[in-house]
Parts: sequence; C-alpha cells; structure tokens
Amino acid sequence: MTVEEVFAKALHNKAFWDELQKEPAMAFKEAGVKINERQLDSLKKLDYKALEAVAEAFSGDRFIT
Repeated sequence: MTVEEVFAKALHNKAFWDELQKEPAMAFKEAGVKINERQLDSLKKLDYKALEAVAEAFSGDRFIT
C-alpha cells in the first residue's frame, strides 16, 4: 500500500482513520496490509489533526465520501 493509498483509505473510511490514530499496526493488520517498523514509526509521528485540517480545507468536511 502506497502512502497515497493510505491517505485515500483514511479519508474515505472513518473506522480506519480512528484506528490508524490509536494503533497504526492494528489498523494495517485489520486492512490486510503489512508494514515495516520504519513505516510504523513514521505513522506514529504524524500530526493527525493537521491532516484533518487539510481534508477539511479541500472538502469542507473531515471525510471525503
């Protein structure tokens, strides 16, 4: 899964987004996607509130449907 695919899934799937913020490893496991430790560490460092602000700026809502 590319970073673009991760963000697309997160923007279209609230359950995935919520799990990604709480426990990225579990979110990917449940999605059937394997990630390595470096990717996992990067996901833990993301500013999820900033990403929500970007989505809102483009769509007027937190989630694009």
